[in-house]
Amino acid sequence: MAHTPFSSSTRRRNRKRGVIGVMFRDDRLLIIRRSMTVNAPGKLCLPGGGIEAGESEEEALVREMQEEILVDVEPVRLCHRSVTPWGTQLAWWIAHITNEAEPVPNPEEVAEIHWMTPVEISRARNVLPSLPEFISQWQSGQIDLPWNATCD
Repeated sequence: MAHTPFSSSTRRRNRKRGVIGVMFRDDRLLIIRRSMTVNAPGKLCLPGGGIEAGESEEEALVREMQEEILVDVEPVRLCHRSVTPWGTQLAWWIAHITNEAEPVPNPEEVAEIHWMTPVEISRARNVLPSLPEFISQWQSGQIDLPWNATCD
């Protein structure tokens, strides 16, 4: 049988891939507000971006954190995988950021940086849908993270 241009293997090959950085400081996650010049402008989310051809997830994580928030991070481990409604495969990586490192927004990509608790995230407006889904799965024990979230 001939391979059609819309076969599932072709769709998988053409699907975009991205990496998300999951970073903690005490009981808070590093959250960014996207700049107004990128996709999903003004939305709150975890930092991350596309994986370039030939790049590993870990390499993309390090590069994206340098580009978006101007810090060096150390990839720790993969904690979650998801697919966006538009078909991008996301790899969610726990990353270590030192307490001395102060993230700085690259204004081309990031408008603001916040350290937020899960409760603060749940109350926030203008959030990318993947963020509350991630928090909910984490709080229900479906995602293993180094800090045990509660909804107090």
